[in-house]
Amino acid sequence: MTASHPLPQADAEDCVGSCRTCPSVGSCGDRFACKCLKVTEHTVITAIRTYGLRTVRELKTVTRAGDGCMCCHKQLRTYLEIYAPAPE
Repeated sequence: MTASHPLPQADAEDCVGSCRTCPSVGSCGDRFACKCLKVTEHTVITAIRTYGLRTVRELKTVTRAGDGCMCCHKQLRTYLEIYAPAPE
């Protein structure tokens, strides 16, 4: 079972994903979830939904997000809280 949230798309045509002005997690698919490795929010959310990921460790294995300086781990946990499948 996967989360029922729609996959976000950037509203502005000129969005480069680095401005951080989008209103919330999941609102800008081009925003970097992991700046070190340039992994986008879209990649993270898609991986969580596609593979049913539930932990940062699993997310790192599939996308490499969080494998650099680790500053994004809190944000990655937020994506997991919102988009990961419910525990059975």
